[in-house]
Amino acid sequence: MKTTSKVLLNISDLHVGSTVGLWPKDFITNEGNHIGQNNFQKWLWLCWVDMQSWAWKVIGDDDFDIVINGDAIDGIHHRTLQVMTPDVGDQFAAVKHILGDMAKKCKNIHIIKGTECHTTNFEIALGHALGASKDKSTGQHAWDNLDLEVHGTLYNFAHHISATARTYLEASAHSIMLGNLTHSRARTGKPVPKVMVRAHRHRHGIWQDGNQTSAICGAWQGLTRFGHKVVPDAIPQPSAIIFDHRGLDKNETPLIHQRVYTAK
Repeated sequence: MKTTSKVLLNISDLHVGSTVGLWPKDFITNEGNHIGQNNFQKWLWLCWVDMQSWAWKVIGDDDFDIVINGDAIDGIHHRTLQVMTPDVGDQFAAVKHILGDMAKKCKNIHIIKGTECHTTNFEIALGHALGASKDKSTGQHAWDNLDLEVHGTLYNFAHHISATARTYLEASAHSIMLGNLTHSRARTGKPVPKVMVRAHRHRHGIWQDGNQTSAICGAWQGLTRFGHKVVPDAIPQPSAIIFDHRGLDKNETPLIHQRVYTAK
């Protein structure tokens, strides 16, 4: 699909509902219970507010689109006890509250489906509630895979990409997956994206080869018990990326603005 906006704000992996995920202030559950923020969530919320202030300064008064690239809620998965509430309806209400004001500011919002054990089908309902773009092939307001043309430049958004505990191999996944995408499209005669955007691995990173770009946002979630087991050395770095085509010719590589926060 095409958008007339020349600016694109990308965020992923909010994991709302996790005890180490993004959570709003003064939330009231469906049962009328107040659930506040723990210390880590207070820090995360300050980062979230700062990220929005930064984004509005960069974007100014121009039209922009937002992409929420998967795992908007944490859900109830793998027998985890690290949830703010076991009612996924509460998690859905919380993320809808968090994204509501942002959705009102943008020209279009696009919701990408995340990992089904986290979100089941709630991202479809979230997209419908926020008036997100519709995948005409499914009739749903959420996408498994989105090709989005911004000022003549083709982007491809999907949530999943391979992960690794070895930081020195992070760039490998970027180049391998971008190569796979390029080869698959080229040999079947499909348009080849200039920018590939992924999420899932919870590590911020941007990789470029001079012709194409691969970008991944950091997660708005700290280390869970599972994370402490598989990536014990990881330091959470929530982030946001703005792709900016203002002042550029069509089909040019976008100017990239990034905001990265590091947990203490």
